[in-house]
Amino acid sequence: MAKEMGGKDIIKAFIKAHNEMGGTLININVVSKEKILEAHENPDKYPDLVVRVTGYSAFFKSLSKEYRQQVVDRWIAYG
Repeated sequence: MAKEMGGKDIIKAFIKAHNEMGGTLININVVSKEKILEAHENPDKYPDLVVRVTGYSAFFKSLSKEYRQQVVDRWIAYG
């Protein structure tokens, strides 16, 4: 969104509108595609990387390889 739709200004407007509408939670990816793929292949390099998983947050490293793949696939599809 930041690269294609106006950078910081569009993100700022999105957060402001969300708050004004009573929203309470926004999850924003701040990791590059390259970094999430590298973390998937070598999770020990990123012990503090936290990802949103259906309904909860988890340390990426703690997820099984299969579940990490699901997170990566979803992130690439929508990220």
